[in-house]
Amino acid sequence: MKKRLFGLLAVIMIAMSALAGCGGSGGKSDTGSGTTGTQGSTPEASGASGLEPAELTWYYPLLQLQPDQKKVEEEINKIVKEKLNATVKLMPVAIGDYVQKMNTVLAAGEKFDILWTGYMLKPEELVRKGAIQPLNGLLDEYAPQLKTDVPQVMWDGLSVDGEIYGIPNQQINGSRYGFIVQKRFADKYGLDPSTIKTIADIEPFLEQIKQNEPGIIPIGLFGGSFVNPQAHDDQYWVVPGLDDHFYIKTDDPSYTLHRYPEEELDNFRLASKWYKAGYIHKDAATEKMTDYQSKGQIAVEFDVTLKPGVEAEVKPKNGGNDVIIIPLSDWFSNGYSATTNQSISRTSPNPERAMMLLNLINTDKELYNLMINGLEGVHYEKLSGEYIKAMPDSRYRPNMDWVFGSVFNSYLKEGQPENIWEETKKINESSEINPVGAFKFNSEPVSTEIANLNAVWGEYKRGLVTGTLDFEETWPVLYGKLKEAGEDKYVEEVTRQFEQFLKDKGLK
Repeated sequence: MKKRLFGLLAVIMIAMSALAGCGGSGGKSDTGSGTTGTQGSTPEASGASGLEPAELTWYYPLLQLQPDQKKVEEEINKIVKEKLNATVKLMPVAIGDYVQKMNTVLAAGEKFDILWTGYMLKPEELVRKGAIQPLNGLLDEYAPQLKTDVPQVMWDGLSVDGEIYGIPNQQINGSRYGFIVQKRFADKYGLDPSTIKTIADIEPFLEQIKQNEPGIIPIGLFGGSFVNPQAHDDQYWVVPGLDDHFYIKTDDPSYTLHRYPEEELDNFRLASKWYKAGYIHKDAATEKMTDYQSKGQIAVEFDVTLKPGVEAEVKPKNGGNDVIIIPLSDWFSNGYSATTNQSISRTSPNPERAMMLLNLINTDKELYNLMINGLEGVHYEKLSGEYIKAMPDSRYRPNMDWVFGSVFNSYLKEGQPENIWEETKKINESSEINPVGAFKFNSEPVSTEIANLNAVWGEYKRGLVTGTLDFEETWPVLYGKLKEAGEDKYVEEVTRQFEQFLKDKGLK
């Protein structure tokens, strides 16, 4: 899902702010390349019985916490105990609280082993704060199979100053944005997807829902996402690794940076218009989208990764209602943008065993499917071939396969094409690449300004994204506060580093 559009702005801002509190020293951990302090050998070399017992702790986000979490954890530990002589304590955190929770955990110096990193919790920023360990040595010694299975472009995307700091959860590596529409409404009102070419083209359909479907929210904008087709449209590429407000023009060989272009601000204006028209829920700025989505009460949502098989994946999240997709862009990518990964904490008491577990979760299909689907016969039933079907009353259904490991090892859900992973890999290899996708910003020189800017955006963002705040009235006030918070210094530092990047890459 590479990253992004209807947006990740807020979440990213919150993440950057959260990380400001972590102490550190230039991203080098106490374990150097990760090969010191070894307390055991690989299971392949000596078997699990040759390893000292260990308990691992793993933090990750979930849309909703699962009632049968402990039951599944017990089954997971039967496998991990047998193969690694270890147990793992799973620590799921509600996704809306994940950044704040990890900020607290990291700032307190809590000892734990594995944490999910990605679009909300950027590995490169954690490196600068000294919160995660370099993994090169650990990968070579304890996860050679995993290292071989992952394309080099992904390792490159997770490297900082020549060291790897994350294990990628292999999945779709391209972005394609557009709408997800409940099929029952599309059919009822004769929606012709071929007529929807831009974001605004969906308006007449939203008006039909508003007028004729009481209890249904025409479009699900609740502040956690932000419509931003300028991530890549016919005019702009967004510059990755920043706050999603820096752009370059697609046809400009000078790669001049553009900050808050009018085309981007028009997205906020559109949200204001839709809110006033009643297309956006009146309490969207304060309530959760999932509370309405799970009941099938949202007719249209914007999505940034309309990947193969997405219809089957999002059907359960939409109250079991069938959906259709309306892509508005072709596939594009930043190369590898480190969207969803696992990293090892600087405070891990067992980095070697943590790496063994990450190797296992990415290479053992039984273990991976246990984590993402729960227990066969309890939480899902096996159908023919690789297909499964969730039990209607399942108490374990995270529906976030991309959080745990390589989705290429997952069973197929009803409705997904049989060749879904082959098609996904083709997209990964063929997506249009952002010419500045490899840019990585070192936020250390302006960490104070970033924290201040995040605080300002945190005050206004949900209101702007949902249209609850009138854009024309709000923007001058917000922009003034951004200036006071250090906007100019931040832009100056980004520009300086970006110009150096262009020179280093031979682009200027």
